[in-house]
Amino acid sequence: MALSRLELQFGNFILRIPKKYRFKIMNIAFFVSSLSFGGAEKQAVSDANLVGSSDLEYVDQVYLITFRSGALLPMVDSDVTHVILEKKNYVHSAFRLAAMIKKEKIDVIHASLFASMTIAALASLITPVKVIWHFHSHEYDIPLKSRLAFRWLARLAGVKKILFVNRELMAHFCFLDFPKEKQVVLYNHSELVPVSASAGTSDKIVHIGYLGRVVDLKRVAYLVDLARYLTEQKKFHGFQIHVVGDGDARDKIMTQVEQAGLAKYFVFHGFQSDVQAYYSRFDLFVNPSSEECLCMSMIDAGIMGLPVVAFDVGGNNEIVINDQTGYIVSDKDGFFSRCFELIQDSEKRKQYGEAAKYHCKEQFGKDRHLAELRQLHEAFL
Repeated sequence: MALSRLELQFGNFILRIPKKYRFKIMNIAFFVSSLSFGGAEKQAVSDANLVGSSDLEYVDQVYLITFRSGALLPMVDSDVTHVILEKKNYVHSAFRLAAMIKKEKIDVIHASLFASMTIAALASLITPVKVIWHFHSHEYDIPLKSRLAFRWLARLAGVKKILFVNRELMAHFCFLDFPKEKQVVLYNHSELVPVSASAGTSDKIVHIGYLGRVVDLKRVAYLVDLARYLTEQKKFHGFQIHVVGDGDARDKIMTQVEQAGLAKYFVFHGFQSDVQAYYSRFDLFVNPSSEECLCMSMIDAGIMGLPVVAFDVGGNNEIVINDQTGYIVSDKDGFFSRCFELIQDSEKRKQYGEAAKYHCKEQFGKDRHLAELRQLHEAFL
């Protein structure tokens, strides 16, 4: 067994130096535009908290750098120092960031989203710092000047690694021709605690859950069609659909539910911060969205022991093992039929849910994510 830098071995005994006596060797910053609710923003906060609170022997200080504060600020742990960086333009901000790097002796910066990645890369030209780019979502309409900037900046010596949250996203960005040796897949991780027993309620109603934004892109209206399919074509009425989330399509969908006479089959919970309590109510999780990158609600559902039915978009097939932890479907009819199959078969739901829990814990668990971050950082020691 390899010893860490702060472990000493005396015969068969290994002495680990307590945290307060350690000689720290690395300051790490996570850099994202704001603390608003968004996938990249939430992951940056989560990663900063994880590294800051995990008693890693090579870490001294952890910083979270943003241009603006936001609703996620209460989620930032006391172990993490939040710093606001003034943003006027990229060059000005790069010099301000470089000054901060020198003052705080920052060794590594994880940068997410275009502005943060660009400024961090430019700062590496001003002062020595190791930059890690982190891509969280697809970009379809990148202007030519931004493409050229990305290609050039990616080749800077200071940009050490380029992370993608799944394999599909890494393939998507092949048009930017990033150096292959810098590209790494780093899956996001779930912060939920897996339950010891299968999720779901004990009543005879099958509870179908959706958690996410209620916008047209997510095709939550498919759930209205699913309810119609179940009640009219299958003559099945023992179900309830829970929509947890908010968005500009919510009122429209609620109106559709009322007009279809399906109100008794739906519960609209709105935005909720304690999502674990809602997953515990569900028997089946569904995601009708037409576009995803790495869907955290599907990962959380798997961690909570729920089978998932979702469309073959983005990284969904990296979360769901088809016909083992749920189903990946290609069309609306397949979505309806696979949902009905799992609604009818409680044993299959339990079997798939247990497999989903194991798969998601192994692939997207906090321990694996921290180990992979550690491997990245220790390469710079």
